[in-house]
Amino acid sequence: MSIATKTGDQGKTRFFSGETVTKSHPRLETYGTLDEVISALGLARSLCQVTAVRDEVHTTQRELFQLGAELATPNPAAAPFQIAPLTATHLARLDQLVLHYEATIRLPRAFIVPGGTPSAAALDVARTVCRRFERLLVRMAEAGEFQNHDALKYINRLSDVCFLWARAEEAAAGVAYESVSGRAP
Repeated sequence: MSIATKTGDQGKTRFFSGETVTKSHPRLETYGTLDEVISALGLARSLCQVTAVRDEVHTTQRELFQLGAELATPNPAAAPFQIAPLTATHLARLDQLVLHYEATIRLPRAFIVPGGTPSAAALDVARTVCRRFERLLVRMAEAGEFQNHDALKYINRLSDVCFLWARAEEAAAGVAYESVSGRAP
């Protein structure tokens, strides 16, 4: 079986639950952006020097695939397999990471200029893509197209965790981050 199914050649695709939609459908843009988050995290993971961060990023990527399946299935009853949504347990894992890193690294009181290390820069890119994904997910929720409030909280928390992972990578490398106040000089 080829990966080139050619079903998208006419600008259409199918959800896991079978509905055919145009590729410009807002739901597709949302989970396409989630795919960008997962890929940005993959790049960051490949650069991470801190084993714990690398492992935590990998776990997060796997959890995000669950969210992708949820987004790609507007009608779970028609899905060819059981959809496992993100839950409060997944959110609690990220909350624990926030507590851990806030207790172990010095946090800035200003904006951080990304780029202290390759891994930190990649994690900061992942953070910004995550924020864009969050805006799209909130738009879906506001339209009544997405009801998983644990997943919404998870994505909000994930961008915080990406920020902390980036600072942990810089700290482990002995690199002082560059901060700016945002005020005119």
